Amino acid sequence: VTVVGHTDSVADDAYNQTLSEQRAKAVADYLISKVPSLNVQSSGKGESEPKVPNTDDASRAVNRRVEVVVAPYKATRLP
Repeated sequence: VTVVGHTDSVADDAYNQTLSEQRAKAVADYLISKVPSLNVQSSGKGESEPKVPNTDDASRAVNRRVEVVVAPYKATRLP
C-alpha cells in the first residue's frame, strides 16, 4: 500500500511539503494500526501535484488530500 499526501498552495513550499508528509503518515499509521502486517509506504508531494488549479477555496479543498494506492499481492511459488 502506498499513501501519498498533498496540499494546496496557500503556505510556502517547505511548510506544504512537511504537511503533506504528516498527512500521509497519519493515514499510514492508521492503516497499520488496523492491519499490523500490512506493508505501507508513505510520502508527501506538497503542492507539486494539484488535481485542479488553486484558484478558490473549493479548488484548494480538492487539492488537500491523501491518495491511497493498493497494489495487488503477487504470491511467489516455493519449490
